[in-house]
Amino acid sequence: MTEESIRLDEIPERGERESIAESAIAEQLVALVRKSTDLFKELQNLLKELDDLNKTGVEKIYGRIRLIKDEVEEGGTNLFEYVVRVSPALPMENLYVGIIQNIIRLAEHGEAAANRALLLVTKGFEKMPDNMYVYLDSVMRKLTEMMSIVIDMLNKLSNSKVVKELYQREVTLENSVDEIYRELGSEIIRNYSNDVGALLLLKELTDKLEDSADILKKVGSDLRLISLHR
Repeated sequence: MTEESIRLDEIPERGERESIAESAIAEQLVALVRKSTDLFKELQNLLKELDDLNKTGVEKIYGRIRLIKDEVEEGGTNLFEYVVRVSPALPMENLYVGIIQNIIRLAEHGEAAANRALLLVTKGFEKMPDNMYVYLDSVMRKLTEMMSIVIDMLNKLSNSKVVKELYQREVTLENSVDEIYRELGSEIIRNYSNDVGALLLLKELTDKLEDSADILKKVGSDLRLISLHR
């Protein structure tokens, strides 16, 4: 056997190259979602500091959130470059690109929500009614659970049945976030109709959280399609 034929034999077949590329991408996506989860856990702590009107605590946590957001953006950019390099062996390239974009958007939405909380506490925001904080904390818990499900989906992409079941859980959680979002909207209007500045900032904060649930649902939908292809 010639040296040339040995080298050719060592070149992975298309299906093998595709599998290697998709496995590497899934691994990096898991890392990005974990970083985003860290960001939203920090945001959950920040909202507690907002509820306690602890300006110093809010400012300190916001600094950490910005750093994590920057890390997600950088990691996402690097993963974009990898996807471009392996695109000939990646038939679902567009779906992977969309997922990366949405994970970056997710981190940016979390940072934006934290920014609105920072503005609130800086402008002499009055303590929230207890039920409003309970609603916000419930949304944060559901969002982190949705991120955990996305990680499970990424780790089980080769099993379309399991991925479908996980996606159904994702949809249920997103619907639950929508219901709480509507309750929060009513509470914001009821309690802050005489403080337009606080009303607008709280509305923007809750909008970012509700949009985050929509983003995670879309990521789940794309992962379900990828699992069907596999």
